[in-house]
Amino acid sequence: MELCAHQADVEEGGGTVGKLSDALAVLDKPAVLAAVQEGIEAGTDPLQLVEEARLGLEAVGREFDKGNYFLMELLRAAQIFKDAVALLTPKIKERYGSAASRGTVVIGTVAGDVHDLGKNIVRDLLQCNGFEVIDLGVDVPAARFVEAIRQHKPKVVGMSALLSAAVTQVGRTVEAIEEAGLRDEVKIIVGGGIVGEVKRHTLRVDHATTNANEGISVILDWFGREQA
Repeated sequence: MELCAHQADVEEGGGTVGKLSDALAVLDKPAVLAAVQEGIEAGTDPLQLVEEARLGLEAVGREFDKGNYFLMELLRAAQIFKDAVALLTPKIKERYGSAASRGTVVIGTVAGDVHDLGKNIVRDLLQCNGFEVIDLGVDVPAARFVEAIRQHKPKVVGMSALLSAAVTQVGRTVEAIEEAGLRDEVKIIVGGGIVGEVKRHTLRVDHATTNANEGISVILDWFGREQA
């Protein structure tokens, strides 16, 4: 699945490729940052390095699902990924420029929920794909989403929630966007542990997924990959 639209194909074996993802998979921050620096010095496409880091993060997620890693390890992996992306961001801008934005995405965790791990990962991946991301943070009321749509005119609004009780807030936010006359102007995607509840309640969203990779791919399709 293509996540960083500019990335070169990941080559098999040797060099930085594989080393970076393997290091992140075992939570070895010094090795991750060293591999990033090695890749930069070798002239590797920085978006390829972001993809390598993402693959390592994905491996950590699989181990978490199996019960081999716990929440602390998941949070640590997310921070290492963030640190790697921070090192690569200047190189991405240098190589591809900051002006060629694909467009704007507004994201936030809905009211009543303060979880932001998944949201932050999606934010970083969107930014690596050239999107301007307006991150509203956590515990975001419906009115704030409406205000952000009016102010920033995004094509996509992403809502994140982990707690099943927050499904009511997702519904209220969608209704608020509709009542403001803005629903036809945006695509709405929902992510996080709440997705099952969203689907059961048949809320009027355009897509819902627990998979960050899938979410990025859907958003790329909405904007049109040819804009890259």
